[in-house]
Amino acid sequence: MAAVLLVVLAGCEPSPVEWREPAAIPAPPPRSHLVVDSAGTAKFVSDTIDAATLPSDPRLCASTVQTVSATSHVYAVWWSVRPDSSAILRYAASSDSGKTWGNAAAVDTSDVSSRGCSRPPPSLTAVGDDMYVAYSMIAPEGTGVFFAHTMSSMLHSPVAVIYGDRLVATAIAAEGRGDRVAIAYEEPNGKREQIDLALSTTEGHIFEVHTTASRDVDVATSPQIALAGRSIAVSWLERPLDASAASRVVRVGRIE
Repeated sequence: MAAVLLVVLAGCEPSPVEWREPAAIPAPPPRSHLVVDSAGTAKFVSDTIDAATLPSDPRLCASTVQTVSATSHVYAVWWSVRPDSSAILRYAASSDSGKTWGNAAAVDTSDVSSRGCSRPPPSLTAVGDDMYVAYSMIAPEGTGVFFAHTMSSMLHSPVAVIYGDRLVATAIAAEGRGDRVAIAYEEPNGKREQIDLALSTTEGHIFEVHTTASRDVDVATSPQIALAGRSIAVSWLERPLDASAASRVVRVGRIE
């Protein structure tokens, strides 16, 4: 009887996010990002960064460069390919909106793949002057989604978010002083195409919560994510089962 009771209680655990049903959202502009307000209204807004130059790196994969505006400068993060086709995740900062860049530094050097530039770009956000980056790579211990961030210009060691079978697209958001970090990612295991979510309340040092953002009936890829207080919005490309054109939807929730 006790074992049955434990199973029933485990199945009744509340979801960490109280989700609304997904809703269609207009196709975002080519260079844009998702935002949400505290009332749960989500939309895409155009990016204001138009970097005039790329950071100086002869092995830079241009298709993977991501930029974000921090309080006093702009960050760029990208994959830099080694001669053996593995890669280093690098970053640099610009104080003149991308006209010139400071020296590049490594975020993560542990990739052991042979993918060259054929890999998902990192995802990037900033809170104040701190940078938060999520990315998928093949590490010595396995394929997974990873997270790294800076605090007061000091880069903290990367942490694993989840391990899986394949490289996947990621999206990242951070809120407040960066205490809460949310990473949306394509499920890296199995055959189902869905969007999962990892939440941290410890500035990304530990991701305490993992849950699914899309529904069982969704065929979901290419996530975007936004935070505002306890409001969270996750957007994805929804591919109909009849193979017609994919459309973008957004699902808004409240973090419990």
